Formats: sequence, C-alpha cells, structure tokens
Amino acid sequence: DVPFFQASLSGYSDYAMRKLARCFGCPFTLTGVMLAKSMANPRVLRKACFRPHDDEHPVGAQILGKTPATMAQAAKDLVAVGYDLIDLNFACPAPKVLRRGRGGALLNDPDTVITNLQAVKEVVDCPVMMKLRMGVNHQPQSQENFWEIVTRAIENAIDALVIHGRTVTERYRGQANWDILAQVKQRFPQATIIGSGDVFDAATSLAQVKRTGLDGLIVARGAVGNPWLFQELRHHYEGKAPPPAPSLEEQREVILQQLDDVLLEHEERRSVGYYRKFIAQYARRHPERKQVVRATMAAKTKAELVEAIDTWYLRYDGTTV
Repeated sequence: DVPFFQASLSGYSDYAMRKLARCFGCPFTLTGVMLAKSMANPRVLRKACFRPHDDEHPVGAQILGKTPATMAQAAKDLVAVGYDLIDLNFACPAPKVLRRGRGGALLNDPDTVITNLQAVKEVVDCPVMMKLRMGVNHQPQSQENFWEIVTRAIENAIDALVIHGRTVTERYRGQANWDILAQVKQRFPQATIIGSGDVFDAATSLAQVKRTGLDGLIVARGAVGNPWLFQELRHHYEGKAPPPAPSLEEQREVILQQLDDVLLEHEERRSVGYYRKFIAQYARRHPERKQVVRATMAAKTKAELVEAIDTWYLRYDGTTV
C-alpha cells in the first residue's frame, strides 16, 4: 500500500529488526543476505534464525551465489519453509564476496546472472526480484554489461529490479546517482524499478521517487537504529503532518523491545555484543551520543546494558550524567 520497504542488510535485518520495521509501518521486509550454498543445505535451513516467523508475512529471502543449480535449490527450499519472495543479490560490494566471484562481481558476467535468474524462476511460483548496482565501475564495458543485464532480466519476466545508484567499486562513497535509475525506468516503463541509495530522509527520498518516475524505494542503512523513518515515510506519502520526534523515553522503549527480541534468538553474551552496533545507531538521536555509545559499548551482560540505557534514556535530564 506504500512504495517503500526494508532492504536486505547483511548482519542487521534479522527477525528483531524486521518485526520493528513492521510495527512502524513498513509493509514488507527482506532477510539479511543468505549464502545460497548454505540455504540449500537442509541441516542449515532447519535453524530457526533462517526461517520466517508467522507474524511477519509478507517477507522475502535474499540469496547470494553464482551457481544456477545451487541458487535454484536454495530458492526452492526457502519458499518451501514459508518465504513469500526471492531476491537475487548481484550487487554486494563486500571484498570477501567479490573475491569469490559473487554479488557485484557478477555484473561483469551477464550470461551467469541471467542463467541464475532463469534457473530460479523455473522452480518457484513466488515473485522473483533482483538487486543490482549500476555496473562494476564506470568503464564503457561495465556500463554495457549493466544495460544488458537489465534488458535481459526484463525480457525474462523479472518481477522487480532494485538498483543501487552507485557502482560496485564506489561502495558507499559519494552520493547515489538516481538519474541512471530514471533512465532505466524511461527505457522500460512497463518494468517495476525500485531505487536504492542514500534513503535517510522521508521527504527527500519520496521526492526522488516522484522526480525519477520510479515505482518505489528501499530503506537500507537509514533504518538501522531508526525504525521511525518508516513512520515518517508513511505519513509523508499519505499527506499527513510529520509525526513528532520520539522522546528519549520512547526511544528507550523501542531499544529495549528490539533487545528483547534479539535475546530470544541468541544467548545473552552473544546478544549483547551483537546488539551494540544497533545502539550506536540509535544514539544518533541522543544529545549525548558519544557518552551513550561509550556506556553501552562497555556493557557485557543484559543487566549492564539495560542499566546504561536507563541511565541515558530514562534518568537523563539534559545535563551530563
């Protein structure tokens, strides 16, 4: 019902984050990227952390790989356990992924990308989406490969293309270029083209969608420690007044809610260590960000972490604690 959803974020978009996004008005979320080779292994897929929860549909699974048979088996198995959409990752710029010839590295190999797409579509009945970047780099051959992949993916009835407005080599440097995304939509008006890159502000991001004529956008880094962004996007899209900024007490409640859900998935010490990166992002809204980060990074147990959160979000009165 709205033209945005939560992206797949490796190491972040677990069930706890997806659940919170839905609470704030996000209609659809994606898992963190999952290695196809692992998802094609029944013993791995039996683990609860890789399976969708009953209260989060629709939810999509993003898979990473380069071998068509493995990608197809992983997609088939993920649909069998309950995922509603399969997203193929040909965009990841992480060096360890590129070294193995996966993710963004495949943007220089259109035949392999399309063969993987065809293999997956043959074995699943759900929608299939593809995540791309606008080439490995700005060299003419790389740009030619990008346009070939886009063209052939649409010819093979891809349900949606999500395109990040940077090249693989740019990673997250500079500013995302949505003009290239607009060119894709102009050339293929019948295709569903979704923009990605620098979605941090509701009004600015939705204005980009309107300007470029795209069908929507995905929220990636901007959603980490900031589920209120989905509420802001929904209000802006529906023409409502912007919601008030969350108070420190409300921020605390949301932080603790996500922490509790993380603790359901992992043992305590691991959960506390894992959750620190989220709190570092939540702290961007706090007037004493550095102090909050320092206090929460020092916590080793749930009790210590909750005490630090209470100190800075419940008992903080505007003066240094």
